[in-house]
Amino acid sequence: MLRVKVRETAPGSARHGGHDVLVELAEERTTTRELIRRAVEEQVRLLGDDAARRRDMRDRRYLLAAEIRAQAATGAIRLPAAPPAPPDVADAVARAHQAFERNAFVVFAGGRQLDRLDEEIVLRPGETVVFLRLTALAGG
Repeated sequence: MLRVKVRETAPGSARHGGHDVLVELAEERTTTRELIRRAVEEQVRLLGDDAARRRDMRDRRYLLAAEIRAQAATGAIRLPAAPPAPPDVADAVARAHQAFERNAFVVFAGGRQLDRLDEEIVLRPGETVVFLRLTALAGG
């Protein structure tokens, strides 16, 4: 069993290490897809029934393209105002995979950026993996 720390951050984030999770992997060789899946599963597990953490999660949530189109038709695109219920794990994993494919965040592991979900990576014990959420430039 291999443990790696996954650090989720964003440019300008005041929370250094605030979203770190320890992920256990069966072996050192894995894929970006599996790494994201395990990190999301652990985040959901830690989230539990904590409403304050769910509010924080809401603020970092990604909308799916279909949700954006549906809301755009009403004239405004917004995240939910109320804290969401604890997320469905499969739905949360699917959203994270889609966000990665849309380049909403990038993953750095093994000293390099991972570009594809099915890309293989060999991790070392105690290694820190970084999930970096990207933000649009003003006007872009």
